[in-house]
Amino acid sequence: MGEARSVFVDEGVLDINYIPQRLLHRDGELRLLGLMFDHILSAPYEMSQRAIILGGVGTGKTALAQLFGRRLVEDAKRRRVKARYVHVNCRELRGSLFMVLRRAVRSIRPDFPERGYAANELMETLMQLLDEEDAQLLLCLDEVDALIEAEGSDAIYNLTRVQEGRPDGPRRLSLLCISKTADAFRSLDASTLSSLQRNVVTMSEYSSPQLSDIVTSRAEVAFRRDAMPTEVVDFIAELAAAEHGDARYAIDLIWRAGKFADNDQARQVTPEHVRRAAAGIFPAMREESIAQLSRHEQFVLLAIARFFRHSTRPHATTGEAEEAYRVVCEEYGEEPRAHTQFWKYLNQLKGLAVVDIRLDASPQGRTQLISLGKIPAGDLENGVIKAIEQRKG
Repeated sequence: MGEARSVFVDEGVLDINYIPQRLLHRDGELRLLGLMFDHILSAPYEMSQRAIILGGVGTGKTALAQLFGRRLVEDAKRRRVKARYVHVNCRELRGSLFMVLRRAVRSIRPDFPERGYAANELMETLMQLLDEEDAQLLLCLDEVDALIEAEGSDAIYNLTRVQEGRPDGPRRLSLLCISKTADAFRSLDASTLSSLQRNVVTMSEYSSPQLSDIVTSRAEVAFRRDAMPTEVVDFIAELAAAEHGDARYAIDLIWRAGKFADNDQARQVTPEHVRRAAAGIFPAMREESIAQLSRHEQFVLLAIARFFRHSTRPHATTGEAEEAYRVVCEEYGEEPRAHTQFWKYLNQLKGLAVVDIRLDASPQGRTQLISLGKIPAGDLENGVIKAIEQRKG
């Protein structure tokens, strides 16, 4: 028997450090950065600029900065202007200005000694190397919060005012700072803050349709043709939209769901693979929570779990769920409750974040769609059966 065929063709595009050629739904922010740092190309050495990118987790802050930096260097080369882009993660470097500057210096001079210099000496060395190259540098300080927490205003102040010691010299150093919120900058002194806050790019959360576009674009490259159905893409986008529009979470879900599909030797990624992937990232429900449900709430939950265990669709209608509930009641010798009570059970489960219910409006009419977000249907079925048996015992 031959080896099972993987659903993947290129997992590299799902790596956290992968930067696509185009960042979907961020064209406006990319243009804004281009306007802020246009002087590097159009009027080299004439000015230094500072800007801030703000946005929550998974809004594409780092990818935006790195894509912009890559394009900036490419455009500069075409115009025969010498420009460099250096991206440093301040948290990874323990908030140390010394380590930030050493990383910047070694990007230009890789054999530069690891030790033997103070931060102010490294600053002088960096400017000297840029002079020797006749180059400009855009230094990106990702997670700049760590630098401010560790060194206060001094580190940012020194970086923004380095040109003051050389008033007649060419302007060579510009800064791009990245943070989740503006709170990180409130501890800066007024003069340092004034040099930063003029240029701010704010990254909004991705919507569910935008996340669908992002998941589709990655899946088209990462997976075999037809291995990631459209309804599964939309399901992943729904889950990521519920996590504050986190594109990083969506991409991680794609990869993990694909791994579960490979483990099952499946030809396609299914909603159940996605639920298993989501449960592995953020476990959604404990056994004691299931045990605390009423008997008929447990029946409804068991019915939903069984429906999705046998279905490749990510959603069920309320009619399908109620029919499955009636089958479970018959199995356990109980009289099913009326529709109104069944609906109350569903909303109780929704309130406990066990199931999700949303209104779907289409040309055919309006219907309520039920889904299991982060709970594998098979695991949920086993858990509910165990709770029902324990209660009966």
